[in-house]
Amino acid sequence: MAKRPVIGLNMSMELIDKYEKYGLLVPLGYVDAVAGAGGLPVCVPPILDMALLRESISLLDGIVLIGGDDYRPEHYGGHAQPENELMHERRDRFDLELAKLVLRENTIPVLGICGGHQLLSIAQGGALVQDIATEWDVPADCPPLLHAKKERNEEQNVNFRHPVRLKAGSVIERIVEIPPDTMLMVNSTHHQSVHFLRIGYSLRASAWSPDGVIEAIEPSLDSPWARSGRFVLGVQWHPEQLQEEEAHRNIFRALIEAAKK
Repeated sequence: MAKRPVIGLNMSMELIDKYEKYGLLVPLGYVDAVAGAGGLPVCVPPILDMALLRESISLLDGIVLIGGDDYRPEHYGGHAQPENELMHERRDRFDLELAKLVLRENTIPVLGICGGHQLLSIAQGGALVQDIATEWDVPADCPPLLHAKKERNEEQNVNFRHPVRLKAGSVIERIVEIPPDTMLMVNSTHHQSVHFLRIGYSLRASAWSPDGVIEAIEPSLDSPWARSGRFVLGVQWHPEQLQEEEAHRNIFRALIEAAKK
């Protein structure tokens, strides 16, 4: 049997009420999606020793940067807002170092999902729209989308989807393999987004929601990653929660195929 590519998953830090201590977790959707696509999922805990972190990365064939709460706006020159839902400081610090090391010192394929998609841009010097509901100028001809789960009522949250327009000829368009001139239907549980005025260097936007919010990023055409064919992809939605659909399974399949090379 061929060896499965080892795919790292960074981890969320959550307070365990019963013990009044912090624990680590990875939502099972990520684990199942990686395994279902042919990878071997392994957890990468938030270790702060840089030498140990580099050693951990060296064992991986690819990585998925998972979603979570907000990264600190100080990373991109912003200031804390009332709408911020900040993650634990240790995860925040670790994730940023992990992303920088993976992107700048390694060549393994990288998939960022939701907060992980935003992290890719932050690690490359990009900024975020800190709260879409209060900061985003919705085009006059477009009804506002309720991107965040907290903005929708219980009925609206049942199987909530919105369409995403894919850039013609983009990596994400080739991966999902939907018919030409059709939009990809995605879920949505975020209140922040990659800022269109400051996307991380070597990255470009390749998908948008109807209100113009960036929904996917990938290597810019003139970047070393694009020239070498390196797999670097960020998606704002949660494809691991949509694995019953071929288009979203294809995202993880593409990661695994890249990790085999």
